Amino acid sequence: MELPLDRRHSHGRRRSDGAEALAARGLLHDLGHQMTTLSYLVEAVRGDVVLPEDSGFRMELLSVEMSRMLDIVSSEIPDSREAEEIATVGLVSLSGQVAQLARFAHEASVVLLPGPAVSVEASPALLWRVLTNVVDNAARAAGPEGTVEIGIREEQAGSDDPDAVIEVTDDGPGFGHGPPGTASLGLGVVTSLLESCGGRLEVQAPEAGGTRVRIMIPVRAGPVAPPDARTSR
Repeated sequence: MELPLDRRHSHGRRRSDGAEALAARGLLHDLGHQMTTLSYLVEAVRGDVVLPEDSGFRMELLSVEMSRMLDIVSSEIPDSREAEEIATVGLVSLSGQVAQLARFAHEASVVLLPGPAVSVEASPALLWRVLTNVVDNAARAAGPEGTVEIGIREEQAGSDDPDAVIEVTDDGPGFGHGPPGTASLGLGVVTSLLESCGGRLEVQAPEAGGTRVRIMIPVRAGPVAPPDARTSR
């Protein structure tokens, strides 16, 4: 069962403020996620009188997150859009980093399931934004007592090259019933970003409850589309 891309019930129609306004809102939304995670990591180190044994690990996560945030900003600077980096991205490694950060930020159990080593040709910054939005939404919905599972595999897409599929499943209250926040904006950003590289998003309601979000990306995704195409929704 597929669901509309909005975790909260709402009334009235949504109206676009224009492509540039939507792009700015999406960027600020993603940077807000990154800054929040950074603050959790910094406070985790500062709050201890004696530095914990894993302080080096936490600082490494802090360094990674700062680099990702700079990549996001750079990808949105007009002069650098045409040269946005396309690289081979290992989805297992990327998902593992996102899972670690979500565990610190939301105190939920975020688990990367065993699976094949799947890679795609795409923008690393774009994929980071997509996955952090989806996993953060899931961890927030699951809460400290909940669980989020991330699964990765390939699926044949008709006669074309296969799709890389990332499934993010939470055991929260279900789509539209989670805590208030910016989930609807986040999923709108994710949809636009995926469309720019030929990908797509599905939201499902598993029979056991909770929410499953499927991120599908062509293994050979190709270059990122121009700004107007990235913010057309």
